Amino acid sequence: MGFFSKDIKTLDDLFVHTLRDIYYAEKQIEKALPKMIDKATDPQLKAGFEKHLDQTRGHIERVEEVFELHGVKAKEVNCPAIDGILEEADDVSGDVDDKEVLDAALIASAQAVEHYE
Repeated sequence: MGFFSKDIKTLDDLFVHTLRDIYYAEKQIEKALPKMIDKATDPQLKAGFEKHLDQTRGHIERVEEVFELHGVKAKEVNCPAIDGILEEADDVSGDVDDKEVLDAALIASAQAVEHYE
């Protein structure tokens, strides 16, 4: 679906599309955070990522509630923006040997994700 898609004709269409985009992003973040938790070496950083994972799961539940209240099926629409951010996060933290540099790379990646959210 392109930016000016034929499928988006009303404000309601735009709302549902945006909600599906958000849903996709939150689900992708939920998948990525356990990898970040595993890679993190600092205990406080691990705990921060674990807290964020719990919050993300709460976000997903709330978005699902909005779908239900709006009377539409909860489904995702691909979001290349979050895919790119998460791919870059994985690349940046891929082969870092220095633990401090690795944690700093994970923090920078998490900041990019949070900014997108």
